[in-house]
Amino acid sequence: MVEEQLRRDSLTDHPDRLWIWQKFVYLDEHRRTWLPLVMEKEDKLRVLFRQEVTILGKPMTPTQIGPSPLPLMWQLYPNRRYRSSDSSFWRIVYHVRIEGLENLFLEQLPDD
Repeated sequence: MVEEQLRRDSLTDHPDRLWIWQKFVYLDEHRRTWLPLVMEKEDKLRVLFRQEVTILGKPMTPTQIGPSPLPLMWQLYPNRRYRSSDSSFWRIVYHVRIEGLENLFLEQLPDD
């Protein structure tokens, strides 16, 4: 039932780029804000991005943001993947819109 609902609500128009604007806030190419929730399972890093309207402050430098398990930027690649600024690849587990909110779930792929 849940899987069927995810298929129905699945989106294929993924953001081309996501880059950090300030701590815990990423922007896409349309200046939409995405808030990350980081999860780690079985030594795999995962992140759930929720697209929410957020009041933007001034952009922050990486030094101001401080250490983070997440890269500074992702760029969409073929085959439902993103390549991050640290050259790692992330697969799109799902990208759905539920009740008007977009959720983009990424999972870091192992290094080859």
